[in-house]
Amino acid sequence: MLAEKIDETEAAALPPLPITIRAGSPRDYDGMNALFAELDALHRAARPDIFQEFDGPARTPAHMERVLCGPASNMLVAAAEDGLAGLAVLLIRPPQEFAGAVPRIVVEIDNIVVCQRHRRRRVGRRLLAACIEWARQRRATHVELVAHSFNAEAIRFYESFGFSPSTQRMIMSV
Repeated sequence: MLAEKIDETEAAALPPLPITIRAGSPRDYDGMNALFAELDALHRAARPDIFQEFDGPARTPAHMERVLCGPASNMLVAAAEDGLAGLAVLLIRPPQEFAGAVPRIVVEIDNIVVCQRHRRRRVGRRLLAACIEWARQRRATHVELVAHSFNAEAIRFYESFGFSPSTQRMIMSV
């Protein structure tokens, strides 16, 4: 697949970054906020009609703690020598109540971000693999994620990992 060739070529240009993938903790708050700030800036630049500038961190310590300690959520971090290199927010979605839907256990990757200076060093690949393993350990039947259509690089990355489109969400300003 072309996306795999692109990823392998670009990733091969830099050596893999030594990281440890682990569950995040409240002590990671500053590093997690720095990563979210990069993600939020990307979204604001591409979609100012949806994402806006804000004062202070967009995610409070209480919000992060709910994700970190919730019964149906977690945050995995890629810890490097110089701090957090990446993170992923995982949510277990409740089964649908619609009788026509096949019963599924879905883990949604709500956010995944790799620090700009650590990209092309296999951080995202290892973080995404850890997300899938986390889902398997919880007996999930599917892992789902959403990528904005402007983020072609992320879409290629997910496709190279085996993800494929399921639905297409459309938007219209009124």
